[in-house]
Amino acid sequence: MMRGWGAGWWLVGAALMVFCMVMMVRMMAGHGHSGHGGSDHPGTTDEQGATNAERTLADRLARGEIDTEEYTRILETLRGAGHSTHT
Repeated sequence: MMRGWGAGWWLVGAALMVFCMVMMVRMMAGHGHSGHGGSDHPGTTDEQGATNAERTLADRLARGEIDTEEYTRILETLRGAGHSTHT
């Protein structure tokens, strides 16, 4: 009979369960951002052809953080930046 390990195995099991729960929460929390091959880089495009930067800009307009004039100016800058040539 092992008297010294009675509570020890419960502690090991509890620590393992906590570790597994933390890992599951981290995986689920990260899933919405860039999981499964997604990318949060500003130059990447989605299925509709909009860049992440353009979607972020549209979100700022929708939240009222910027007005339509600033939206248009920044959007033109973003779209022009992808086609500019360095001399």
